[in-house]
Amino acid sequence: MSPDPNGLLSILKKHGAELHALLMRLTLRADVAEDLLQKLFLKLRSSDGFAGAANRKAYAFRTAIHLAFDWRRAQRPTEPIHSEPACAGMSPLDRLIDAEELEQVLEAMQQLSELGRQVVVLRYLHHQEYAEIAERFDKTEHQVRALCSKALEQLRTILQAPDKGTTEP
Repeated sequence: MSPDPNGLLSILKKHGAELHALLMRLTLRADVAEDLLQKLFLKLRSSDGFAGAANRKAYAFRTAIHLAFDWRRAQRPTEPIHSEPACAGMSPLDRLIDAEELEQVLEAMQQLSELGRQVVVLRYLHHQEYAEIAERFDKTEHQVRALCSKALEQLRTILQAPDKGTTEP
């Protein structure tokens, strides 16, 4: 048996930094992203689905997205870490507002369908082209655009809904 029978190490060598960056964007915490990357490795190593996947890179990214949202469901992250360059020149108040808005969007994304959530993450957080996303999911670019549009409309609806815990006078 070879040391890397299903190409896991080569996938992680090529795309490990991308996977880590994606996990950072979804969890907003470096320590959690590192832990989830390790869990991802272990999960893929023992996964029959990964071994038999036609597109192992896509399988790895989908699994990473699942892990991140599972973590988000299990606990609300504290002390978000913003390492994005856009935050460098911002005031502390603006950074706080941006962090809170991002947290709200990520929480709302948990209510999307699995496919809708994955497409939105890959398109808007991972900045992938529609063509690449379409290839990953064996869909056309037009179908991916429609999925993104529908998911964004659902997010708008979720984010504009009044809080269920508040009462109106």
